[in-house]
Amino acid sequence: MINSGFPVLQPKRTSLILAALMLALIALHVLAMQANFNPALGLKQAWGFEYWQIAIFDLDEEESFGTWFSAMILLYASILALYAAGLARAARGRLHRWWTALGLAFGAMSVDEVVGLHELLNSIYEDSQWTVAGFYLVVVVGLCFLPFLWHYRWRTSGLLFAAGFVYASGALGLEHFSGNQINSLEYNMLTGVEEGLEMAGVILAIYALLDFIHRQPGRE
Repeated sequence: MINSGFPVLQPKRTSLILAALMLALIALHVLAMQANFNPALGLKQAWGFEYWQIAIFDLDEEESFGTWFSAMILLYASILALYAAGLARAARGRLHRWWTALGLAFGAMSVDEVVGLHELLNSIYEDSQWTVAGFYLVVVVGLCFLPFLWHYRWRTSGLLFAAGFVYASGALGLEHFSGNQINSLEYNMLTGVEEGLEMAGVILAIYALLDFIHRQPGRE
């Protein structure tokens, strides 16, 4: 435990618990979508349920357990990054601004999970073309963060880079190729993979942040 009034959890234990919750949410999504969109199973006809009755398990829905979980872990990542910014500032380092920017970015992403700004972009740009602009934005931001990543090479920077790559693979990569047939089984199975990659990226970032904080001088 950190010698501070701020509770910082153990990196491995916390990440494993979050990963277990993530896998449970993905499993529920797959089961619910198979039951709703796979006529070969005959579950919808046999049980007589409607989609709205299982929508809370759909990872693509804003009002679902998956969206709540994603928003919470992004918020936690934001808090940890801002705490790391405070540690860097106390150490009179110049990199606290980068930690602050990272924390604010996580916070904005958490809000987006609930408000659904990315869904607005989906409706404006057809065929997921907004992901092309998103890709270039990620490249530009990544290049801007190179001095920050180079300073913390290789453990922290490697973990954060891997987290960003995994998250972007889902948020931009699979999103670009998933199409717009939201009422198809294929789309909803790809959604499970896409949202899983996004959650996995955030959990990896949380591990990186907790690991970084625990390895600061004077910490246990």
